Amino acid sequence: MITTAALALLATVGMPHAARAAEPPATHIAACGLEFDLPAGYKITRPKRSADTGNGARCGFDILKARPEPPQRGECKDKEEGGSPPYDVCDWVIDTGTPSPSVEVVRTRPGGLPLLDAFWLERDGRWMVPNAQAGDQPAQSIDFFGKPAWKGETIVRLGWRRTRTKNYTGIYAGSGGTDVMLVRFAPDLLVQLQAPPQDSNGTCQTFCASLRLGERRQDLP
Repeated sequence: MITTAALALLATVGMPHAARAAEPPATHIAACGLEFDLPAGYKITRPKRSADTGNGARCGFDILKARPEPPQRGECKDKEEGGSPPYDVCDWVIDTGTPSPSVEVVRTRPGGLPLLDAFWLERDGRWMVPNAQAGDQPAQSIDFFGKPAWKGETIVRLGWRRTRTKNYTGIYAGSGGTDVMLVRFAPDLLVQLQAPPQDSNGTCQTFCASLRLGERRQDLP
């Protein structure tokens, strides 16, 4: 399943500058050995590093909205909808379960396994992404602004949960997806993009087109 956002993301690759509407000023960021322009309205968390002796090392950070989204408004669920007492307490919200936008820079040792969250390598060389509904699915090979890359969509199950009631049974709420990409910057260096930040027109042009290795190569994992 490929979402509208996913198609828009692919459509930005190679898009002429003149064809894009003017965007608010972006913020130039350097983190984990990368440099990129972050669209207005976003910020990143402090980078976190980890290492595995046999497999390699990674450095990652989340990308957040500068202004947090308002909390979900609770809903009522009666017995027919799968709800449980007290029925007059409207505290049902969807627990999305979908990962937040993030970037992971991964250095893999010879013979090691990449320390990635959203991709894993099949024995036949295919990159796979998790799908809670249909089983792991192969990622699609794409060109990411001149770099080899793979694209997929992670699918997770969603559920309704209660925020003020302790004893209850959750309700199934369908599934949700997150666009993920894996970009190869070097034979042993991969960058995983999860739900990359979009411009106001729904494309990932500002961030994706500017993503590159930074001057501080010592900050790479």
